[in-house]
Amino acid sequence: MAIAKRDTTGGFRPQLRPREDVARPATACLRLDGVLETRLLSPQLHRILLGMARLRNAVSSFRLEGETVELDRARELIEGTAPSTSSETGVLRLAQAYARLGRDRLRPLTVSGILATHRELFEGILCDDDGRRREDWVGVLKPEQNYIVNEGSRTLRFTPTPPERTRSELEQLLTWYRESKFSFLPLVVAALFFAEFQAIHPFMDGNGRVGRLLNIAILQDLGCTNAPLVPLDTQFFRTSRKYYGFLGTTNAGNDYYPWTRYFVSQAHTAYRAASRQADLSPMVSTFSRESTRRVLRWVLGGTGQWFGRGDYPNPGHYSQPALWAALDELKREGILEAKGERRGRRYRLQSKFLTEVYAQRL
Repeated sequence: MAIAKRDTTGGFRPQLRPREDVARPATACLRLDGVLETRLLSPQLHRILLGMARLRNAVSSFRLEGETVELDRARELIEGTAPSTSSETGVLRLAQAYARLGRDRLRPLTVSGILATHRELFEGILCDDDGRRREDWVGVLKPEQNYIVNEGSRTLRFTPTPPERTRSELEQLLTWYRESKFSFLPLVVAALFFAEFQAIHPFMDGNGRVGRLLNIAILQDLGCTNAPLVPLDTQFFRTSRKYYGFLGTTNAGNDYYPWTRYFVSQAHTAYRAASRQADLSPMVSTFSRESTRRVLRWVLGGTGQWFGRGDYPNPGHYSQPALWAALDELKREGILEAKGERRGRRYRLQSKFLTEVYAQRL
């Protein structure tokens, strides 16, 4: 017999006893968020890592829903190629929404803010199962009952919140978030919020896409400032069978432990991946001269603008010939570009250097 959503119009009060296998990775994510901060040497690096994360998350979010979107095509769309299908428009909008989170532009975590997010993502492209365009479903709470069915057999698995209770239950979820968000670790709050949001299933379509975007918004709101750099949706896609299986265990509203343990574990893996991506020390360490390594770290932490040899603060008190040698070595390796004669020569980081370094890591 299919499970029906428990009525939470009187309040959402999830029961979750703290356990070490949840608390440990959830706490580790907070530490790694701080590690990411120390590894973001420059605004350039932040922009590149944000671009990588939004690309991966947008494509993975679509693939979780069974839509085929190629990574290279999504990159072309982000770089300015016009979308030619509704799916391409959708993945571009989702990538843009992730990018706005990365620029600290959060929509209010309110019902109206969530409705605006749905409209932003789906206006002009939302269709029903028969392929008919449904503008009456965009940016509004569901006007009719929706269902979760089993793949293949199409048998009923779960009945979400009925339309007449949707607004009230969504408001109760947001009230719980405001009142309890500092009672749990941020990753636990995000896990519980997502589970209830999906059980309510407030829209006729697009609940997963909106909910996964809200994951990052919530983590950012709770102080995980570098959450937009984390490929969380990629981890969900890579473990999609477990994602749907564990999420299904929360439908009755009785047991949130298996899902929360899965959620924080995947977030921990995603945070570790983002931390490795941000770490340029292996590349820096390939240079044998200490002077070259120190100049390179300084350049990577800069603004990307032209600089002269005299602009380097030289905390190691290297000789002028040693600095010339370091700059020349970085130029030969294609890391720096230069202009001007020797005494007036100016340098800057090659505009495509960091992009090419990270393109190899996608």
